[in-house]
Amino acid sequence: MIVYRYLSRVWSGMSVMRKFALALGSMVALILFVATIGFFSLTFQEQKVADIVADSMRVQRLALEVESRLQLARQAERDFILHLHELGVQGSNAAYGVEFLDNVNDAVRNVLWLQNLAGMDAGKPLQARSNHRLMELRKGLEQYLDTFNHLAEVAQSEGINNTFKHLVSGLDGEYLSLTTLVRQLALAASDEARNAQAAISQTSMVIKILLIASVLLALLLAASITWVLNRTVVRSVVQLRDTAYELSYGNLEARAELDSGDEFGQLAESINGMAERINSLVYDMEVRVDTVNDRLFEVIDATSEGFILYDKHGRLLLTNKRIMEMAGPNAEYLQPGMSREDVLHEQAKSGLLINAYGREEEWAQERLEQQSKPFSMQEEPLRDGRWMQVRSYKTSRGEIVLIVSDITERKQRVQDLASMNSDLEELVRERTQVLVEKASELKEANERLRELDELKSTFLTSVSHELRTPLTSLIGFSKIIKRDFSRIFMPLADCEKSSSIGERIQSNLDIISNEGERLTGLINDVLDLSRIESGQDEWQYIEVDLAEAINRAVTASSGAFAQNSQLKLSLRRFEKVPPVLCDPDRIHQVLINLLSNAAKFTESGAVYIDLFQDVRGRVCIQVQDTGQGIEEKYLERIFDKFQQAQSDTLTEKPSGTGLGLAISRQIIEQYDGRIWASSELGRGTTMHIVMPPAVPDNMPLVLVVDDDMTVREYLSMYLKKAGYGVQTAADGRECLRMVEELRPDIICTDLLMPGMGGEETIRELKADERFSNIPILVISSAGECRTAGGDIAMLKPLNGDTILQVVAAFLDRQTATLPALSVGTAGICPLPVLCGDDVTHCTREDMWQMVESGFKGTVVVPESQVQDIDIQRLSSHVRLQVILVPSQEPVELANG
Repeated sequence: MIVYRYLSRVWSGMSVMRKFALALGSMVALILFVATIGFFSLTFQEQKVADIVADSMRVQRLALEVESRLQLARQAERDFILHLHELGVQGSNAAYGVEFLDNVNDAVRNVLWLQNLAGMDAGKPLQARSNHRLMELRKGLEQYLDTFNHLAEVAQSEGINNTFKHLVSGLDGEYLSLTTLVRQLALAASDEARNAQAAISQTSMVIKILLIASVLLALLLAASITWVLNRTVVRSVVQLRDTAYELSYGNLEARAELDSGDEFGQLAESINGMAERINSLVYDMEVRVDTVNDRLFEVIDATSEGFILYDKHGRLLLTNKRIMEMAGPNAEYLQPGMSREDVLHEQAKSGLLINAYGREEEWAQERLEQQSKPFSMQEEPLRDGRWMQVRSYKTSRGEIVLIVSDITERKQRVQDLASMNSDLEELVRERTQVLVEKASELKEANERLRELDELKSTFLTSVSHELRTPLTSLIGFSKIIKRDFSRIFMPLADCEKSSSIGERIQSNLDIISNEGERLTGLINDVLDLSRIESGQDEWQYIEVDLAEAINRAVTASSGAFAQNSQLKLSLRRFEKVPPVLCDPDRIHQVLINLLSNAAKFTESGAVYIDLFQDVRGRVCIQVQDTGQGIEEKYLERIFDKFQQAQSDTLTEKPSGTGLGLAISRQIIEQYDGRIWASSELGRGTTMHIVMPPAVPDNMPLVLVVDDDMTVREYLSMYLKKAGYGVQTAADGRECLRMVEELRPDIICTDLLMPGMGGEETIRELKADERFSNIPILVISSAGECRTAGGDIAMLKPLNGDTILQVVAAFLDRQTATLPALSVGTAGICPLPVLCGDDVTHCTREDMWQMVESGFKGTVVVPESQVQDIDIQRLSSHVRLQVILVPSQEPVELANG
């Protein structure tokens, strides 16, 4: 009893974690104990069975082996006796005696093995009964062998006589004795196995009893642990739960009665303390709520706005003093308990509200419905000139709060502001009229400037043409005069004075010729620049090999370098670069200008040309000289018209026209390139040109198929400028061949072509699984007006921006979107990117109205509605691009 109390006290003082750890440890130890007993018992049993089976099998096998050898020896013995007359003693002994001896010796060896086995396993069943028989069997085999040997000696010395016959009879008896011993040995082994089996059965019974006892002990211990946990942990948890329920139901007097020192006891103390603090807090809160309610009512009464509160049943609960003041002498109807309907009817009958006059019932019903909403606001004018704003709020509990504000002053300010706005609008109209007049004057001035600019360009062109004709004659006649003078008159000079005058005349003729050529170059540059600036020049976009262009320019400039023996021209860095899109004549003009400038401003040294591709994939050309260089402040100035490094062509004696670099920059920038100069005084100048490749790496490839070369060049120009790779084909056959080789990303094809037309080409492509997923853009005329199996069709005349938009849409590239009319699509479009942000879904009638009103953009028409629309008339508007889309499987149109 004392031990029980001590253990109870120790258990109560332990923490819950230790209790669970101890219980869990006990269960684990018990499981390990039972498992260990079972494991070792089964291991011992298995070893016992294995040993018995092994011994029995070995004994039986060796016994059978001995018996087999005895039978063979017996047969050899019989054969020896039978063949003595035929073979003689020596022959019979050689034929059968050796065999007899071998079999007997093998039997002896097997007996020796059995004896060794019995000796090594002295504690096993084989030793108990079989050892004596093995000794007898061994002696019997040795005696059997000696008798046979004696028999052979007798037959050799005495022949077959009575002694021989007696020995034969002895061999028979010994053989029978040996076979009896062998059989007894096998039976003994079987008996030992049966005895071992009985012992195993007894051992198994002991193991079973031991396991049953272990399991019963484990169950007893588990029941004890469960009982202890139930009395300590479970009861504590139940009591804590009941206490928590009581507290949650509002019984703040409930307490947990636990005297244990573990966590449950500590938790019970915490719950009891919390219950006491809650009880105290509830009392304090009730006192504070009463205080807050008093203050809230004071605040509501003191507020400058009227306050009305209805409960969820629509009964008046509370009003403040301000609402009573606003209601005036008719405020007696605002009594707690009145329904909201009665209050509204009384307000309508008071005659104070202008909007309710003559329609009291309707006004009351309207306000009743409005105030039932989560939020509403009304402004009510009063007969005494005041304005009231009524805001109603519906709480989550269904109560309605009305806030009434006097907005008379604000309404007055609004009226004043409206008057001021009216005055301001009048002032704005006056100022706008002035601005319109100024804008008109500015427009007239711009028109005048444009006319003057055109007059300037016309004047320059006219003057240039007028000057170029006499200059050509002047240069030509000066050369003819010099030639004739040198050939005819110079040989006639017979004195030094005549020769000197003749040389001066020749020199003057050279000056006239050189200055005429320089003036001709200036006039040509002025005409060239004038055409570029006026937009009259025609630009070609052709893939040009810059290496070939540089070689051509070097050959053309070789004469300028040949005149100066101290200056050499060298191709320093000449890498393989991709072609660029430009006009070959224009790029030749730029290169000639750069090389000419380098030769002109470099007295000695070298001019180097570099051609390479930079890390961004752009094609770069550098022309570097070893001249005197250019100051940094002039590096940009030299690209202006009539400007050179350190002089003004129009005010100082120039060394050139001053237009070459300006024209070069115009040309390079036209082809999306860039040209600039870098220099270091005393060390030379480097002119840099950077241009994009014709087909940038990893850019989509577009195949343009049309028999009209003009259309092919037009589409190629737009697509190449947008960064696409472009290949062209003249008919369907060439298209199929190029698709096989190039695998383009998109195909733009015409329908009417000689040979294989577009429709047959499309069928071939769609039937081939390799190419069926390639998008096909059909270029169709208004007469054809069909997609012909393609993904989309654009009607001629074509708009370059729309073409780029359609191609980008098929290739999932970002591009600017254009306004579009989607006719009869009911909010759907097969290619959403075509429709842009300003998509308008409309009927045919609405479409015609918008077109006639000046709409500019894309008109998307389903192919199924082509017969109902005058396509000829629609496509005649140059500001429109008509697109046909297949009618099957439309996709939702996305705005933006």
